[in-house]
Amino acid sequence: MSIHPPKPYSVRPHSMEQFSIVPDAYIIVFKPETKQETALSHYNEIEDIQQSEISHTNQNLDYGVIHKYEIGGFKGYSGKFSSSVIRIIQTYEEVDYIEQDKYVQAASIQNKAPWGLARISHRKRLNNMTFDKFIYEDDGGEYVTVYILDTGIYEEHEDFEDRASWGVNFLRNSPDIDIDGHGTHSAGIIGGKIHGVAKMAKLVAVKVLDDHGTGTVSTVIAGINWVSKSHQYNIQQSCLHPLDSIYKGAVATLNFFTTKSVALNQAVNIGTYHGITIVVPAGNTKVNACEYSPASATEAITVGASTYYDAGTSFSNFGDCVDIYAPGQNILSAWNSGRHAKKVHSGTSEAASHVAGLAAYYASMRKGQSTPEYIKETISLTSTNKTITVAYPSGLHSAEPLAFYDIN
Repeated sequence: MSIHPPKPYSVRPHSMEQFSIVPDAYIIVFKPETKQETALSHYNEIEDIQQSEISHTNQNLDYGVIHKYEIGGFKGYSGKFSSSVIRIIQTYEEVDYIEQDKYVQAASIQNKAPWGLARISHRKRLNNMTFDKFIYEDDGGEYVTVYILDTGIYEEHEDFEDRASWGVNFLRNSPDIDIDGHGTHSAGIIGGKIHGVAKMAKLVAVKVLDDHGTGTVSTVIAGINWVSKSHQYNIQQSCLHPLDSIYKGAVATLNFFTTKSVALNQAVNIGTYHGITIVVPAGNTKVNACEYSPASATEAITVGASTYYDAGTSFSNFGDCVDIYAPGQNILSAWNSGRHAKKVHSGTSEAASHVAGLAAYYASMRKGQSTPEYIKETISLTSTNKTITVAYPSGLHSAEPLAFYDIN
């Protein structure tokens, strides 16, 4: 059997134009000190103003507040509003800033050949003896919940062994089905019995991307908001029923990217402050990851994609915002077309999924719950240092760390 991956694949391009704004859609962020009663009064007033305008014009009926956010100190809402209503919203004292909503795109590229699990469990470059060997703990990921903000999960796939479930679907008129397949592929890498890193983790679908792997920043923030509340509920249950509801923490993977968004980065950072380890892809445009979100969120674990030959891939974003590299080219995992289906994809989503699985594994190995700071530091300290050769457009090169599954 050949140990070499197949010939170069076709890359789905991700141009800046893909991250265009959503017409008349906005994210409104309150000042951190805003009280709940002030926020409620604000919502009601804005809804009344928008509805009054709709009744006097031919404006679309879907205008108004869509999502409300409260992730610790990150409070606000999003929706569709006319320019006149936005001008009114700007005058409210409790408003910190307003950001126009825009699209996000799944960070995946299609092609062939499995090898990623073997690479993260060996310090040295793969060879004839190690290319298909993954050394792991049988109970890795146990009592840890991984929230996958993506296109959904085909939970009936044999790889998930009844550990995958639907959490919430934020897309209107979209069924609880992973039609695109991107979310199922990611879930398989994170926690599949055959293709996954953390083979005992609980996998929860948070559907924020549509049938083509596209979503909006406002919907993603709604997903983070929901994950935060679910995490807090799980903590409460584990305290009330310590023998029946063992819970070692939460990992969330946001498998998409867009141009830089202050609101999205703020939601990600505050989500980590509330105990959720958040893993994100660097992006697939071969530029500085600091220009993109959520890759530029300081508290997230941002992951670049590496090849079988320990180089940065031709598509992976790079730079100071990338914390670590993981296999992201030609990754085999579960697919959405049947219980036994599998498919090969490439992208920084695949790389991030390996690290999300690692995060779940390291969290499960601790007594009690781990903090996101501990998980991020552990992934950094256990990495194989100066392993991935990254070539920059300027002609310079750097040696970057590769994620490692440390059974010790």
